[in-house]
Amino acid sequence: MERSWIFRAAVLLVAAALSACGGGGGGGGGGGGFAAFPIAPVPPASTPAATVTLSGTATYESVPNLRGRLDYASRTFRPVRGAAVDILGPNSTVIASTVTDENGAYSVSVPTDATVIVRVKAQSVKAGSAPTWDVSVRDNTQSNALYAMESPSFSTGAEAGVRNLQAPSGWDGTSYSSRRVAGPFAILDAVYTAQAKVLSVAPSTVFPQLQLFWSVDNVPATGNETLGQIGTTFFRTDGTARAIYVLGRENVDTDEYDASVVTHEWGHYYQSAFSRDDSPGGPHSLSNLLDRRVAFSEGWGNAWSGIALARSNYTDSQGAGQAQGSNIDLTTGPTTNPGWYREGSIQSILWNLNAQVGFKPIHDALTGPFKTTPAVTSIHAFAAAFTSVNSAAAPALANLLAGQSISAAPNDPFGNSETRNGGVALALPLYRAAAVGAATQACVTNQAGGVNKLGSYTYLRFTAPTSRSYTITVSAPSASADPDFSLYSGRLILQADGIGATEVATVALSAGEHVLAINDFNDSPVCLTVNIQ
Repeated sequence: MERSWIFRAAVLLVAAALSACGGGGGGGGGGGGFAAFPIAPVPPASTPAATVTLSGTATYESVPNLRGRLDYASRTFRPVRGAAVDILGPNSTVIASTVTDENGAYSVSVPTDATVIVRVKAQSVKAGSAPTWDVSVRDNTQSNALYAMESPSFSTGAEAGVRNLQAPSGWDGTSYSSRRVAGPFAILDAVYTAQAKVLSVAPSTVFPQLQLFWSVDNVPATGNETLGQIGTTFFRTDGTARAIYVLGRENVDTDEYDASVVTHEWGHYYQSAFSRDDSPGGPHSLSNLLDRRVAFSEGWGNAWSGIALARSNYTDSQGAGQAQGSNIDLTTGPTTNPGWYREGSIQSILWNLNAQVGFKPIHDALTGPFKTTPAVTSIHAFAAAFTSVNSAAAPALANLLAGQSISAAPNDPFGNSETRNGGVALALPLYRAAAVGAATQACVTNQAGGVNKLGSYTYLRFTAPTSRSYTITVSAPSASADPDFSLYSGRLILQADGIGATEVATVALSAGEHVLAINDFNDSPVCLTVNIQ
């Protein structure tokens, strides 16, 4: 049985055949005090011979963020697109179900003179033949209950009737003084837009299930997620289940209307579902010199938000009254020290590439050779993949790469021609050669900040001569270091992250080329010894 938080929606009576009803959100600040309502999958009741058509439109109050803050003065109602609609009869039995269209409209046949409730769920599901998806917005602080809004009960009467539902923002001009009914539907709509962009170039896409968790109690503090301590808005996957957590605390950081932020995280979902993302994650900003995997992942997320939303900027609101925040121009990269290690360089390349050649060749590259490249994910690996699927558009990409001072040979995912190290000498060459049966030195540095920054990882390429088990040992010169490593063979196949001055793992490898990404857990500048046997 599934639980759902039910918001009482504002309901507009249009047809005289429907009985009058109340409207408006409930009281209480910030959207707390919701009532749980069980949703059980009940077979539709038998439809009597006499039916009428019940139709209407579901909308949510949208608060735009065009410059880095929420513009409450420009609120407008937008359609709730692709959402599941249930018509509930006695004892909450589902007597009819449908889905809202592009305009938020729904239409179903219902029994005459029946007492019913219209429920619009913050869920979009399409099963059967491709494309398919299952997206839902849930409350992580209330047992992952599904959000929904519903009308009061009314009689269907004997003639066709119209029942419209509106999800208000809850904003009274100075604060959220009533339930924030529109929040989950704003998040759902951002995902709908992102999916539509993918479907425009790949109409038979099968989207893996995605759950988005939002609560008015979600705050930028790390701790217990069931209490809303989610740290930040983020995407997470264990390889099968995929989820996005969204901030929602008023006057601190709310992201339900920050479509750029939601679609950025959906961009990581896209990488997980259809492409590849080797990023170790961690803190990052436009000013950082980043590990190549992090720079590409975050630059892609920013660029994707603009591509999906058809915008040239990325905005994120926060602070008192949601009146502060950031506004990032996606069209230009860093003015100083651009390169493959800057997410700003990556986002400008990908955004402008889409503007010049469209999204399809980018999608084809990301879901094709980029997904299986022997190199780790980076702008160099993307350039090689993109050129292989669309050589005609390669000059456009080459010009954009040059504009960000990135050297990328057309068929070289490893970036052997790269000459810029960003001021961190250990960053080049991008990959160092290692040989089976011989010791190799691998040095890392915290010069750019450690953790996931430029030089905090070093990369080794080696060729396994035969298919067999290999033992990889990474040793530190003293107990003050704690080496870890990841092994890639066209994808991540091993993470060795034990505790101690020596890291050892044995793994079966096929003959061919493999990559080691090596770091020190303590982020110390250290030279490690690597043996592959």
